Amino acid sequence: MSVDSTTLHAVDVLGPTGVIHQLTLRRFHRADRLRTDPWYVPANEATVLGLLGSTEVPAPRLVAADTAPTMCDLPTLLTTRLPGTPPTSAEPVVLAALAETLAGIHRVDLPVVRALPPYRPYYDPQLDGHRRPPTWSSNPGLWNRVFEILLAGPPAANLGFIHRDYHPGQTLWEGDRLIGVVDWTTGCLGPRGIDLARMRLNLAGRYGAEVADHFLALYRAAGAPDAHHPYWDLLDASDGIVDLPEPSTPVSRLEYGRFEDWVARTAAQL
Repeated sequence: MSVDSTTLHAVDVLGPTGVIHQLTLRRFHRADRLRTDPWYVPANEATVLGLLGSTEVPAPRLVAADTAPTMCDLPTLLTTRLPGTPPTSAEPVVLAALAETLAGIHRVDLPVVRALPPYRPYYDPQLDGHRRPPTWSSNPGLWNRVFEILLAGPPAANLGFIHRDYHPGQTLWEGDRLIGVVDWTTGCLGPRGIDLARMRLNLAGRYGAEVADHFLALYRAAGAPDAHHPYWDLLDASDGIVDLPEPSTPVSRLEYGRFEDWVARTAAQL
């Protein structure tokens, strides 16, 4: 199966005792991103999966890695294979599991975490001071206000282990049970509020602001450190707009509208 950034192969390996091991080959086929994208680094994902192997975070376990590569045609990771599919709803049981799992990720505190790359936004507001509102926006003044807020700089934050791209599409489910969290290439040391922002942004766009707020309440109830700040919501929203295509269907236009309403609601908090 080929996805935008990697090609996945299901591999069944018959062990010497007759046990079949269900594994996944994850091949990094985007040569352009390997050259230029600091968050498309197979070796970083191998490091992250290695450290998660000693935790209870439901992630694939690393079996082998050829990131140079020396044996494979492309940088490749061999991991355990997780079953399941992404969720198709935001039912209470789904939100609760997403929140509890993120709280568990944020509790990971191993020495190797401090050696991970530090978080940086894709589009640094301090360096890219000439941002423009997206062409699809119905409220360009809102985005100019967002850019002004971001230029003022981030709030103080305790840094920790983050996934950096945590949203429902990165999780696998069987029924109402969360089986695993995937795609750890962007795992890094950063503000935990970025993980909250990415999840809540996705929930707000698809289901509305109340669902996003409910997720935050569940995350806090899971005993995680309160890492939320509106700045991180706006930074992550600003990070994503440059690569968003023009909405082309009624559904996408509705989601973009909810997303922009979410941004306006968040900016009003600052």
